[in-house]
Amino acid sequence: MTKSDTHLVEHRNNRSDTAVVFIHGFNGDASSGTWGDFPDYVRNNPALANWDIYSLGYATKLSIDLVGLWEACPDISKLACFLHTCCTNPPLDRYKSLALVAHSMGGLVVQRALVDYDDLARVVSHVFLFGTPSGGLAKASLFKMLNRQVRDMVRNGPFVKDLRYRWVLRFGDAAGKTLPFKFWAVAGDRDEFVPAGSSLEPFRKHFSQASVCVVPGNHLDIIKPLSSNHLSAQLLFKGLQGTAGISGPWTGAAVAVESREFVNAIELFEPHQEELDTDAATLLALALESVGRSKDAMALLEKYKGSSTDAMGVLAGRLKRRWLVERRAADALRARELYAEAYKIAEQAGDHAQAFYHGINIAFMDLAYSSTRTEAKANASRMAAKVLLHCKSAKPEKWRFATEAEALLMQGESAAALGRYKAYIEECPSPRELESTYMQAKKVADLMGLRCVKDQLDSLFLGIG
Repeated sequence: MTKSDTHLVEHRNNRSDTAVVFIHGFNGDASSGTWGDFPDYVRNNPALANWDIYSLGYATKLSIDLVGLWEACPDISKLACFLHTCCTNPPLDRYKSLALVAHSMGGLVVQRALVDYDDLARVVSHVFLFGTPSGGLAKASLFKMLNRQVRDMVRNGPFVKDLRYRWVLRFGDAAGKTLPFKFWAVAGDRDEFVPAGSSLEPFRKHFSQASVCVVPGNHLDIIKPLSSNHLSAQLLFKGLQGTAGISGPWTGAAVAVESREFVNAIELFEPHQEELDTDAATLLALALESVGRSKDAMALLEKYKGSSTDAMGVLAGRLKRRWLVERRAADALRARELYAEAYKIAEQAGDHAQAFYHGINIAFMDLAYSSTRTEAKANASRMAAKVLLHCKSAKPEKWRFATEAEALLMQGESAAALGRYKAYIEECPSPRELESTYMQAKKVADLMGLRCVKDQLDSLFLGIG
């Protein structure tokens, strides 16, 4: 570990696109004194190799502020400005995505910075608050006259009340608001310094997408895990990795970068969504879907589906995914109807790319929704044969390769299918595209009864095995 300057400790700098920044709490520091081996556990996790790692320090001490004499600890508002300054200047300003991992008062610094500075909120992909007194501390009122930072942590004090109001206003569920980053509030099961009522309750009511968690340990144990198997470390690992694979192009870091792009698309397009062209509307719908606003995404696509087979396909895809989770028959029927309508339009227009895209989804719905396995496989195989003909007439690119792979799976040609999936992956699709293709491939293999292929798909897409 080397110190890059007096306030930033560098644990790993491989000039990646993403970085994890550890931010200590009251009376802490950026060295291992606060975080112990936590940064090393992140550094040694192969699934997180694409994340650079830093610890950020700031002025804080357990002493009386001598206001007006020489120096005093900055209040939390000023520390939020300091955090923003650090993140918008070298070396942190070059990262496309930042994950902020904060302890205790450091979590208040993070929250204040995110409501004060929109440009910071746009680059932050993950927020982890360990033992943060988000609702304030009753015991802090006894010492509020002695230290500015302690004063800001007083329960029902001006700073905490303002922060809670502004967080609901900026990120709350009301009026369709949503957290633009993945968010975890974490309490220790034996934390007597910051009770769960302060660290967790502020996020239960107004933030349905927030993850509220309890891990073993007191206020300090939770950020000084004794091994990488501690629940604090495992929670951070899983949060950063998400649904990403262990290696290859589908990494948690790549997903984080893409998530920032989706948030930016929402801010750019949503204010004038009635004026968008079809491509922009489709991108906005995908972005809304990515942050959990599925109803808004489908409502938008319903407006545009009549003018674009691509929009019809995206809407059908949303319905298909909802059906796979909720199993409502109306969703499956409507999805297939949309795919069939778009396929007919594409065929008549001689648009082979759109035809194979909608055709393979018709085949998938027939395979997944038919009442009997024999009938399902027969219908899917017939449609897959038509799809492969359209693929031959289309230019070679990633979606043609993925579609050929899926059609070949439906015809029982496993080896040929895996070869086409390999060609697809070599075209460097986005994390969202990889996840979608992988999940559908696994589902098709399962429906076709190709158990050995499922393991081979894991190896191909995730680097497992």
